Amino acid sequence: MPCSHSLTRALGSHLAFADRKPFGGPGAKPQYNPDRPCRVEHIKIDLALDFPKKSLRGTCTLTFRAVSEVKSIPLDAVDLVIDRVTAAGRRLRWEPAPEGLTVFLPRPLKAGQRVDIAVAYHADEPRFGLYFVGPDKDYPDKPVQAWTQGQDNDSKYWFPCHDTPNTKSTTEVVATVPEEMFALSNGRLLSTVRNRRQKTRTFHWRESVPHATYLVTLAAGRFTEIRARAGKTPVTYYAQPGREADARRAFGNTPAMIRFLERKLGVPYPYEKYAQVAVADFIFGGMENTSATTQTDLTLHDARAHLDFSSDPLVAHELAHQWFGDLVTCKEWAHAWLNEGFATYIEACWTEHHLGQDEFRYELLQNAKGYFGEDGRYRRPIVTNVFTEPIDLFDAHLYLKGGWVLHMLRGELGEEAFWASIRRYLQDNARGSVETVDLMRAVEKVTGRNLLPFFDQWIFKAGHPDLKASYAWNAETRTASLTVTQTQDTADGTPLFRFPVQVQFGQGRGGDRRTIEVSQKEQTFTFKLARRPRWVRLDPEDRILKTLVFPRGADLLKAQLKDDPNALGRAEAARDLAKLGTPEAFRALKQALQKDRFWGVQVETAKALGSTKSPRALSLLLEAVDLRHPKSRRAVAEALGEFRDPAAAKALQAFLRKDASYFVEASAARALGRTRDPSALPELERALSRSSHLDVLRSGCMAGLSELEDERAFALVKSWTVRGRPEHARLAAVLALGTLAEGRPRWGREALDALTSLLDEGGFRLLRTTLNALATLKDERCTAALQRLLAAPVDPRVHAMAREVLQAYREKGQAPEAVRKLREDLESLTADHRKLKDRLQALEKARG
Repeated sequence: MPCSHSLTRALGSHLAFADRKPFGGPGAKPQYNPDRPCRVEHIKIDLALDFPKKSLRGTCTLTFRAVSEVKSIPLDAVDLVIDRVTAAGRRLRWEPAPEGLTVFLPRPLKAGQRVDIAVAYHADEPRFGLYFVGPDKDYPDKPVQAWTQGQDNDSKYWFPCHDTPNTKSTTEVVATVPEEMFALSNGRLLSTVRNRRQKTRTFHWRESVPHATYLVTLAAGRFTEIRARAGKTPVTYYAQPGREADARRAFGNTPAMIRFLERKLGVPYPYEKYAQVAVADFIFGGMENTSATTQTDLTLHDARAHLDFSSDPLVAHELAHQWFGDLVTCKEWAHAWLNEGFATYIEACWTEHHLGQDEFRYELLQNAKGYFGEDGRYRRPIVTNVFTEPIDLFDAHLYLKGGWVLHMLRGELGEEAFWASIRRYLQDNARGSVETVDLMRAVEKVTGRNLLPFFDQWIFKAGHPDLKASYAWNAETRTASLTVTQTQDTADGTPLFRFPVQVQFGQGRGGDRRTIEVSQKEQTFTFKLARRPRWVRLDPEDRILKTLVFPRGADLLKAQLKDDPNALGRAEAARDLAKLGTPEAFRALKQALQKDRFWGVQVETAKALGSTKSPRALSLLLEAVDLRHPKSRRAVAEALGEFRDPAAAKALQAFLRKDASYFVEASAARALGRTRDPSALPELERALSRSSHLDVLRSGCMAGLSELEDERAFALVKSWTVRGRPEHARLAAVLALGTLAEGRPRWGREALDALTSLLDEGGFRLLRTTLNALATLKDERCTAALQRLLAAPVDPRVHAMAREVLQAYREKGQAPEAVRKLREDLESLTADHRKLKDRLQALEKARG
């Protein structure tokens, strides 16, 4: 299940805290799996869906085998009306229990004995677990569908079960739906039966490999099936009729991914088939249900979007889960990084295989940035059983830092030993449940190494090294010295880290590499070298998750920007050169922006130039508007938004009016608003008439409008927040409304009323976006509305976000208008200073 960390990143971008906050909130406490004196061996769910009523009726038969003698069996079940409970045709006594029921057996079940318990039940409009989607008067084109989402503990909302990740069983799903629909579930399709009189169709699926309860799935609707194969494995994609080409574009690399993973992992794909179904209004990016992944239909895209958008990361992530999460499943949610960290890293490994080292490293860089952003809000060990709701754990620490730990483990062990250890881990634990110690044992079996110190500091303790480095060269002794300081605050339990790391003393595209071990607060290392290095880099292969401040002179940075074979090293040099702001630095940056062989370096160079806000940087960006790669052009457009200059606005207007990429146009729209140019409002208003993939262009226009201090912009944005507007443009307008009204009392009350009314409308995406807008608005008058939301039966992620917004209000209060004015004055003074600096440099050059 991907993308939960993106929600925390989105909220974090609007909440600023003076200090890092404890993880989990005020209700956090240690959580453990319950006792299970009997084991579930098989689950059969026979149910019928009533779409007009948004209800279900069914019978769930569970086969239990006693581990020790039992007289009663607890079942998890929430919001289900229990009609009867039977065994072998005889009614059994049962009693309600908190979030479930207790079934009393007619006689004690001794260890090893089995019993089948059938629970007949129904549910009207389930809150969680099973979701019905359909049209209404404001969105008449929405498809009629139903789909389930079990992770983390929501299966109990659509069938009685043991709803913990360590419960694994074989399953059957027998689903009756309207005759024009298709129903997808786990495993092999055994039969399809049509009832002409009742106008229904019944699909009978069976999964023969034991899997966790939260992975049981059902998706029903009108879908077109697209078939493929990966060796002997049937591969299918399901999408709404008319979107077949988009589905092939999104999912078409799946067979190649299966073959890649089978070779890399040494374990064949473990299930009867692999299916992916794209559904509407899905509340995650995707969900790795065993053999039948549910994907958001937002990942389907047209040919123009495909220029610089790919579904491969999502597809690879969910596919990786078929091994990591489904075949081998975390025993408790505290160890869920064994699911999500692996899927995140395997996703990156597909990038490495398919697109090469530069793309792989750049993906890891973005993952590190995502984790660092969350770490600024709270810090926690990757493995912890202290939380409020299990979903709280599904954050950037779990996904992004978890993936990085595996990357560091790969560097620690070496290529062959790492993949051999992963193969051993899968083979030893297939069909079972695991904790982190099981991975440690697999590594020890293969390598003989005790990696407890590695896992202790990276998994069981919080944080990462914050490094500061300095370099010096002694020409007389031909000795280089490197001082490395760990600057992280250890008062909160963050350790001083111990790790080996390389140092590269570059000569051209090669040079001399040495390995050091960082283990203390501050250490100085000396190296005898044959000649003076042209450039110096700490961690040249980017193997350590860290922040690094490493000032170096212009000559070293220019050589690194030109010669480092690692794209991330060149990007690092570009960022540091821009801080120097000298003519020679700008000449080197011009070359990198226009000529570097990897688009990611061009992106980082454009960002660095934009951050300087200098006239010379503006001229370099204007010369780069025709870069070939759309992601590079996107970065140039975003950087031009840093300049309140007519030339920047003119270039952005050209981007906005026509570019091959939707996303470049969207970036230009956002940036044009930041220029505050008089042309921005009419240009953005005209662009709102154009549709695009996921309405990214209209969303960019909303972001641009949010930068304008204009009554007309406020009225225009507000008009797009109402029901009936295209969903993604509407969500962007909601965010923009909060930004426009921030610190502006003349719009604050109107914006607040509009936003708090949206909290009553509901819907996960709308609630999430509205909370982000309220976090930006910083108006304490919404406290009562947020407290009502906390009492409402909504997604736990929404509750967590609402708590965080409330906490921010309590601590920071409203941001006064004066603060905003001071910020703008500071930006103006900074721009004047840079212009003066450029003039002085030009004079010095002329005198020279």
